[in-house]
Amino acid sequence: MTKLDKAMGTTRKLIDLPFNKFNLDNYEKILTKEYGYLDFIVHPNTPTQLMSGGHHNAGIINLSHKNYSKYSRKIYVIGKGILFDSGGLDLKRGMADMAGDKAGMIIALSVSHYLKGNVIAFCPVTTNLIQNSQITPGDELKIGKKIVKVTNTDAEGRLILAEAISTLNASKNDIIITIATLTGAVEYAIGQEATGVFGLNHDLLTKYSEASFDAKEMAWALPLWEYYQKKYYSKKLIENSIKDIKAGATEAAMFIKQFLPNPNNWLHLDIAGSAFNEEGKANGVPLKSLINFIRRLNV
Repeated sequence: MTKLDKAMGTTRKLIDLPFNKFNLDNYEKILTKEYGYLDFIVHPNTPTQLMSGGHHNAGIINLSHKNYSKYSRKIYVIGKGILFDSGGLDLKRGMADMAGDKAGMIIALSVSHYLKGNVIAFCPVTTNLIQNSQITPGDELKIGKKIVKVTNTDAEGRLILAEAISTLNASKNDIIITIATLTGAVEYAIGQEATGVFGLNHDLLTKYSEASFDAKEMAWALPLWEYYQKKYYSKKLIENSIKDIKAGATEAAMFIKQFLPNPNNWLHLDIAGSAFNEEGKANGVPLKSLINFIRRLNV
């Protein structure tokens, strides 16, 4: 078994673990066994804590390495770690597969563990349950320099990604990659098997396209329309879910974009469909593409 085969196996196994076997009480022990030491950061009175009901194990995982150099350009892979997503008070119709909402976090950790160096996983981790959720529709949350009005508690992933980005001490030169099972809308746009890719930097988009082609993992670049920025995000108070936008995957990516120190050095991967096979089991996508892509960056 090759090192990559082992990484793929670990990734699939962890994503597929059900909530009773992988939850806020035991995930640190499981992840430490697989990936080694994890720096665990808890930020009280933040959206992550609000969604978890103040659970003492909700927060942010930071996976960096001994050969990390603080003087070099860093690549932060920020993966959504919702250990189970019921939708909160905006309850989902079906949720049997929602333990898989941690796929972004697991892939981020696997990429960082595999490549090491200045590839750092920085992953918000929590749950979005009904009984312990402390966000309700209409709430206003301060994230970074923005005030976010919660219009849908099931659009929680973008909240914790925004919080992680706002917490991160990244320079404008560092590269940020967000990866998440973020929107069902991406499947309507490009099908279940393809990863939706968003970014403003043509070079990064091209490199990712080449990397996914070599990995034999389908990916397609989707737009970040400028008129969204002007119409919805040019103000201090923004909504976490805008009802009259049909392009939901683009809307979610645009929301995340508001919190970045330098959007030109950012790539967003929506893996809501592509991370799973037709039976709903994890397939490890887009681990191979990300490894190929980061190697192409030569940092």
